[in-house]
Amino acid sequence: MASTSQHSLEETQGSTTDQPPLWDNKTTAADKLNLQQLDAAYEQKKVESKQKKSSCHVKLKRKGIATPIERDLGVEVRDQLDQEIARMYCIGGLPFNLARNPHYLRAFQFASNNKINGYVPPGYNNLRTTLLQKEKNNVHRLLDPLRSTWKEKGVSIVIDDWSDPTRKPLINFIATSSNGPLLLKTVSQTTLGPD
Repeated sequence: MASTSQHSLEETQGSTTDQPPLWDNKTTAADKLNLQQLDAAYEQKKVESKQKKSSCHVKLKRKGIATPIERDLGVEVRDQLDQEIARMYCIGGLPFNLARNPHYLRAFQFASNNKINGYVPPGYNNLRTTLLQKEKNNVHRLLDPLRSTWKEKGVSIVIDDWSDPTRKPLINFIATSSNGPLLLKTVSQTTLGPD
């Protein structure tokens, strides 16, 4: 039984006695000469490539051959955009959980669905001033229906003290009603004094 399986193995792989194993192959002088010529041609192409890059001031990007379907679907462009987004996360120290934020997804979907020529994302100052104030006004507008019920149903003010990650004492002022709680303000106890 063992000889039958060994015989069928030799038929599928070829006889082991027909050719010597690869490690027994000896290189000839012609093989060495051919290898040297290939190395010389490779080095020459490297030198020519560097000269071409230095003569034209455009940064050349090595591209693979894309199929017509990949070109139509924009696979290469999508991959490049994904890489730019990943670089933004890594260099900016952004938490990867940001990718789960629905507003993050909506922003990219909006940008891809609407052609906005020359659009530049908001800068540092615009984000921390104008856009922050607009978002604060939006949140207040969304909370107005909750606040409007306070006159009819009543409201309780709750004070909660705790400490932040650096162990600084904080006081939270929270309004609670039948519609739910709402954080009004957080104040540092160090500004209020020890009492």
